[in-house]
Amino acid sequence: MSDLPTTCARCDSTGTIRVLTTSPVPGAWTMYACSTCTYSWRSTEAAYVSDPATYPAAFKVDPAAIAEMPVVPTVPPRRA
Repeated sequence: MSDLPTTCARCDSTGTIRVLTTSPVPGAWTMYACSTCTYSWRSTEAAYVSDPATYPAAFKVDPAAIAEMPVVPTVPPRRA
């Protein structure tokens, strides 16, 4: 439906967007995903969801901090 976005709205990474899937109805929507922060959205979403300039700052993610983020919930140790 639309061209592949160049920048992730959530983490501002460039060149990391891929097509995740497309609508079963040809041309209805395309779903994109960022390989840096795993954010995903459809081509039909509002600008505040898909445009880096209007994505809410409170929900932005720093790509450098992703590796240090805790896994929630914590995976318990394996039982013997």
